[in-house]
Amino acid sequence: MKKIAILLLSAFLLSVSTAAYAGPKMEKRHAYTLKNLRLDKKTEAAFSPVLMQYLKDKKEANKKYDDLKDKYKAAEKAGTLTDSQATQLLEAKFECDAAEQVVKKRYYEEFKKILKPKKIYYAFDLANDKMSKIDGKD
Repeated sequence: MKKIAILLLSAFLLSVSTAAYAGPKMEKRHAYTLKNLRLDKKTEAAFSPVLMQYLKDKKEANKKYDDLKDKYKAAEKAGTLTDSQATQLLEAKFECDAAEQVVKKRYYEEFKKILKPKKIYYAFDLANDKMSKIDGKD
């Protein structure tokens, strides 16, 4: 019984720490967005956690498509993607796009409490930049 409790506790702690971990790409995107918005320290301190949560929620909204894209990556690269797989990808993309719009609208309301409209526009724009641009390769 004690072993089961320890095992369950370990699994729970691992899942919590994994869910809380943003990942290096998300952290880079977060830092890039904040740096390029050029906010004062007080505004940045208020905006930073909201931005990070937005990035996490946006990633979660796109998870279904991202997972399918990873699943069919080899077939896509080899040019052997079937019609059924393409249909699954398209439908997942449409579903995720709709979910992402809901996230954006929700965070627009949150961002308005901290930033002016022009900065909100740039925040969304910067947060959507390609990783190659964020890494300075573009």
